[in-house]
Amino acid sequence: MENALRYHIEIDLSQKDSPHAQLIRLTGRNKEVLEVGPATGYVTKVLQQRGCRVSCIENDPQAAQIAAAFSKRMIVADVETVDFASTFPEQRFDVITFGDVLEHLVDPLGVLIRLKEMLNRGGYIVASVPNIGHSSIRLALLKGRFEYTEKGLLDRTHLRFFTQQSLASLFHEAGYDVRTWRRIVLDPFSTEVEVREQDYPVWLSEAARGDAEGITYQYVVRAHPIKEAANGRVFSSFPKPPGRDLVDQLWCWDKDVQKEISVRDAALAEARDRLDATNAKVAERDALLAERDRSLQEVHAQLAEINESLGYRLLQSYRTRIGRLFPKGSRRGTPYRLMGSFVRRAAEARTETVSRRKRPTKDGSRGPGNQQ
Repeated sequence: MENALRYHIEIDLSQKDSPHAQLIRLTGRNKEVLEVGPATGYVTKVLQQRGCRVSCIENDPQAAQIAAAFSKRMIVADVETVDFASTFPEQRFDVITFGDVLEHLVDPLGVLIRLKEMLNRGGYIVASVPNIGHSSIRLALLKGRFEYTEKGLLDRTHLRFFTQQSLASLFHEAGYDVRTWRRIVLDPFSTEVEVREQDYPVWLSEAARGDAEGITYQYVVRAHPIKEAANGRVFSSFPKPPGRDLVDQLWCWDKDVQKEISVRDAALAEARDRLDATNAKVAERDALLAERDRSLQEVHAQLAEINESLGYRLLQSYRTRIGRLFPKGSRRGTPYRLMGSFVRRAAEARTETVSRRKRPTKDGSRGPGNQQ
C-alpha cells in the first residue's frame, strides 16, 4: 500500500464505532492470523496482545519495518503477486484479515479465491471496507461533486468501491458466505466529504439520516468458505436485499408530503365553502338594509310633502292662533286644542300607514298595500 504510514492510529477497543476495534473483536483471541496490509502494525500489536500469532504481508517497506516488531513473520510484497503455496508451504491460518485493503486491490476477487486454500478447517476471513453508498457521497453527487481525499471514503488510492450488496456479491463469487455484518455508523454531515446540511432541504437531510445504508460509513464482515455437500449442493446464505434505501425513503417522504397537501387542500376547500356561505348571508342582509334605507327615504319624502301641503300649513297656523287667543290651561281654548290634536293624530296615523306599506317583509318584498 502506498505510503502506509499515513494510516497509523492508536486503537481504543472501547470505541464501538471503530472499524479496527470491530475487526479485532471478530478475529478473536489466540488465533493463527495472516494480516494483509498491516501498515505500521497498529492492529497487529493489539492482536499480539490478545494471544494471536500474526504473519503479515505489507508492500510498503518503511511501514513493514515498524509492524515487524509485532508480527511473527513479515513478507514485504504486493499481496496480488504472492504465491501463497510456496510462501507458506506448511502453514495455514485460522483467520485472514483485510483491514481497509480490498478497495486498494486491482483484483480482490482473485486474491480471495487464492487465499481460501490457506485457511484451516473452520477458518474465516475478516475485512473492513468503506461504503460508497454512504449518504455523504450521495448528497455530494447531487451537487455534481466526486472529489478524492487523502483518506476516507474517497481515498485517492482506492481502486474499488463497494456497497453492501456488491461486497456480498464479491465474497459470494469468491466462494464465501458472509455470516456477520457490523456497521460503522457516521452522520452524513460529519465525514471528510464536505457536505453542509444547510445546502439541502430539511426533508432530504432527514431522509439521508433515515436510511440505514446511508449512515453506514464502513462494513466489517466475517466470511466463511462456502461448504459443499457430497451431492454437490452448496450451503450459502447470500444476504437479503439491504431493505429500504434512500430512494425508498424519498418516495415515502413524497407520499407523506402529498398526503399533507391533500389534507390541507381539503381544509382550504371547507374553509372556502364556509366563507362563501357567510358572504351570501352578508349580501342578503345588505340587500335588506338597502331596501329599508329606500323605504325610509320615501317616508321622509312623504313627510316633507305633508309638511309643505296647504292643509298642514293651515293646521299649524290654526294651532298658533289658538295658542295666542287661549293661553295654556284656559278652559275656553280646550275645544279648539282638542280639534287641533285630532287633526294632528289623523295626519300621524296616515304617515304610519304609508311607512308600514313601504316597509320590506322578511322575503324582501313590500307590504301588500304597495304591490303593483
